[in-house]
Amino acid sequence: MENRVTGILLYPGFSEYELSVLLSVLKQGGKQTLFIGIDNLPVKGEAGLPCIPDTSINQVDVTILDSVVLPGVDDFKHLVHHKELTSFLHRIDNQNRVIAAISSAPFFLSLSGVLKGKKYTTGLTAEQRTFLETFDHENYLDLPVVVDDYLITAKGSAFLEFAFSVGDLLKLNYEKSWYYGSHNKRTEKERS
Repeated sequence: MENRVTGILLYPGFSEYELSVLLSVLKQGGKQTLFIGIDNLPVKGEAGLPCIPDTSINQVDVTILDSVVLPGVDDFKHLVHHKELTSFLHRIDNQNRVIAAISSAPFFLSLSGVLKGKKYTTGLTAEQRTFLETFDHENYLDLPVVVDDYLITAKGSAFLEFAFSVGDLLKLNYEKSWYYGSHNKRTEKERS
């Protein structure tokens, strides 16, 4: 797995903040990333950050990926009936690659059958999960992050723990304490 890359899915309305720490952990751990769009068109995140994918879900060679990350999205109705996304997730799941989904993104895993038989969490409420009719409620755990084999799911507010779970599962060498500010322990005298 050392020479493979982490695919970061980008779709309109993706949550930038849910990726921020994860991208830093991957960089600090020396992990190569590949930004994968639904297509090759530029996308804007929910805060308006414009991004240009390196490739698309139809063009990417999945054999170079050891992991895929799905950020949450502020409104996923444009992706509900997206057959290419479902097909892409099946191809990744069939190879037992690490799949990490945060906030609302576990919906795509449930929609495509990837969550079947797996413990998971999500930022979606019980009412939303019931309305969507794709989630197995018995496997839901009300925890910030859940790791079940090669699958990582998280609530959006747990983006720090999510990033660490991905880094740990990929066996990356990174400094967790850096993200808590303990890397910069200058004395009061040094700050003056």
